[in-house]
Amino acid sequence: MEHQEADLTQVLAFREEKAAIQRDFMAGGSEKTVASLGMNVPGPVKTDPLLSEAFQEGVLFLEQMFKELGGKVIRKKVIEQSAGYAAVWLIEGVDKYNLKKDSVRIEMAHPIGRLFDADVMDEFGEPLSRSAVGAARRTCFLCGKDAKICGRSRTHSIKELRQNVEEMLAQWKAGKKDEM
Repeated sequence: MEHQEADLTQVLAFREEKAAIQRDFMAGGSEKTVASLGMNVPGPVKTDPLLSEAFQEGVLFLEQMFKELGGKVIRKKVIEQSAGYAAVWLIEGVDKYNLKKDSVRIEMAHPIGRLFDADVMDEFGEPLSRSAVGAARRTCFLCGKDAKICGRSRTHSIKELRQNVEEMLAQWKAGKKDEM
């Protein structure tokens, strides 16, 4: 999927489709866990080849984590639209809180983990908060303050945020080439 801008209507429809899949998977029973991965990309450009590659890396990392935690994927659905990328899994045999804790660890430790938005749903269909596993709130890409506050107040321009994302992706890609 090439670089395209997504308008608000497309972004909202994308989010609703992801939420509908999560709700459908939640009907699988409370002994199973629903997890999802999206990309935390500011601005209207939510897709391009490098973001797609980054998303695929996040999917692989999470699926490896499911296995390491003793989980088994029962169902999986992937969405790729101009409004973004998302994957939703129904997993059995994994503790929700351990899964959330490890997904936060990946968000913090992976070179592009800041772009990953991993959710683990509680038994009521709500995403477990980072604080539920003792993790700090997300920080801003640029200034390190609370990301929600910066986002609501529009402290930084989309251009500044997007430039930071592109630099992060370029460094990650260069690091991957060095590994080869």
